[in-house]
Amino acid sequence: MKTIFVFLLMSYTCFSQVGIGTNTPSPNSLLEISSTDKVFVPPRMTNAQMLAISSPLIGSIVYNTTFNSIYIYNSLGWKNASDTDNSSLICKKNGGTLTVSNNTYYNFPLNHSHIQTGNPITYEILSNGKIRIKENGIYMIGAQLSVNNMPSGKKAYSIALFKNGQLLGLLNKNESEQTISDYWGTSGIMTFNLSINDEIDIKYLINHSTNLNLVFAAFSFVKIN
Repeated sequence: MKTIFVFLLMSYTCFSQVGIGTNTPSPNSLLEISSTDKVFVPPRMTNAQMLAISSPLIGSIVYNTTFNSIYIYNSLGWKNASDTDNSSLICKKNGGTLTVSNNTYYNFPLNHSHIQTGNPITYEILSNGKIRIKENGIYMIGAQLSVNNMPSGKKAYSIALFKNGQLLGLLNKNESEQTISDYWGTSGIMTFNLSINDEIDIKYLINHSTNLNLVFAAFSFVKIN
């Protein structure tokens, strides 16, 4: 019986640590790779192939050939290992015409061509003011809008967020009251818990019958958790 116990103990010791390139792996390592002239190469695949992996385990690692970076899977989805800041998307535009009419929401006139900062692993711009979320998390969303010829009198306005076609929240809602046609602007910011494949529409409403001269339009997403 003692001989059998010693054999089992030796078997456990042999398989509790695995060494590649070393005969003395650390007792604190399950797998230790040692080399001075060879490298460890994780699975290499495109971003589409990576996202198509069904139910990856937490801690999974791949080399994303689309973005030329190591990606690690955690509870919020795939994460670029080289990212040091919170994943963000910033779009802005100067000048142009802002379409308006009474009691009608329009998407912000911002798309791929207006990206200032963007992380395609987290965000996908589908069309003007429409963004698909590609990672679960908490997002801080802001928007700004200004024109140089807001008419005199009272004009109701708002900036709204829609999620999957349903109103999610109002970043701002108020009335503009001016004595003459002049510069005007508004902004707002809110935080929401969003999920993979949620589609967010950033919309504005200005109650006026004639299109306005756009000075500045912008929106931003920051993934904070």
